[in-house]
Amino acid sequence: MKHTLTIEGMSCGHCVRAVEEALGALHGVRVASVEMGRAVVETDANDVTAAALRNAVEEEGYTVTSAETGH
Repeated sequence: MKHTLTIEGMSCGHCVRAVEEALGALHGVRVASVEMGRAVVETDANDVTAAALRNAVEEEGYTVTSAETGH
């Protein structure tokens, strides 16, 4: 499953790494590609919900303004 998150509050490489590590630490995440303001996450089937991805990002202090899920 592919999830695309739009993220506010990221301003530097440290922000990108923090979000990438937070998403990558979730069980079921295969790939987390993060750039300033956006993350594309590939997960195993239904192991990870969009809400779990959103929570991981928001726990790092950033705001998820939209989350799209596709196949």
